[in-house]
Amino acid sequence: MIGRRSLSEWFWLARPFSLTAAVVPVLVGSSLAALDGGFRAGPALAMLLASVLIQAATNMFNEFYDEKRGLDTERSVGIAGSIVKGRLSARAVLLGALLCYTLALFFSLYLVAVGGWPILVLGCLSALGGYVYSAGPRPIAYTPASEATVFVFMGLIIVVITYGAQAHDYPALVPLAAVPVGFLVSAILLANNIRDLESDRRGNRKTLPIVLGRRGGAAVYRALLAGAYLWAAMLPIAGILPWSILLVFLSLPLALRLWRAILASTSPERLDPVVKRTAGLHALFGLLYAAGILLGAIL
Repeated sequence: MIGRRSLSEWFWLARPFSLTAAVVPVLVGSSLAALDGGFRAGPALAMLLASVLIQAATNMFNEFYDEKRGLDTERSVGIAGSIVKGRLSARAVLLGALLCYTLALFFSLYLVAVGGWPILVLGCLSALGGYVYSAGPRPIAYTPASEATVFVFMGLIIVVITYGAQAHDYPALVPLAAVPVGFLVSAILLANNIRDLESDRRGNRKTLPIVLGRRGGAAVYRALLAGAYLWAAMLPIAGILPWSILLVFLSLPLALRLWRAILASTSPERLDPVVKRTAGLHALFGLLYAAGILLGAIL
């Protein structure tokens, strides 16, 4: 029988603060489908579950391969520490990731059945992206391309799949509407990489903050925050979305605090809350964004 402590360990291994990054694009894609009169509860729920499972699996793969390569230690900040602290075996974590992928596959098969072959292609790309992000001879997570990869997969593709599975269409306006989501999910990862700059450098990783330097990485982080709001402001002007999406500006005070905080310290312990608050900004912005789209559908 699985004990409460074991369940808690798996919960933290999934990095729950990061799972909103999988939820928000599904909410935005579903609200866009509702705006166009194509919302369907079954595909929306299946996409939500599949997205969360793939994100959890990606986090587990990250924990497994970082420990395997010697990047994670007991003193590492921002990890679950399940393997390095001996609470779970590396094999168990790998099997947990594969189990999450298997469960996501069942929901994905349903989505393919209702959405057709484009869902199959995009879904396979998403699953492959989640794996090679941390695995393989040259993981994407160890390169300057990691933020761009997350922008495409977690920002654009999930929104497109969610919309397509419900509306059975793939208009170019959907990825354009998803861009602010992509900017902020990329900001979560970039904050994480700025926090881990020194440990990543010791581990021979070449993340964006290592290539550009701490200030260069922070400049890109600030550009991503600003870009999300500027892009959102341009969408109603361009006639792509209703003016009610400007609800997202209610989250601007949090963004301004993060703007200052990203360069307020170089300590991983002090920067770890910035990573989590960036995830919180992504969640709040995304909820307001989806709510604004739905309000436009009602009005």
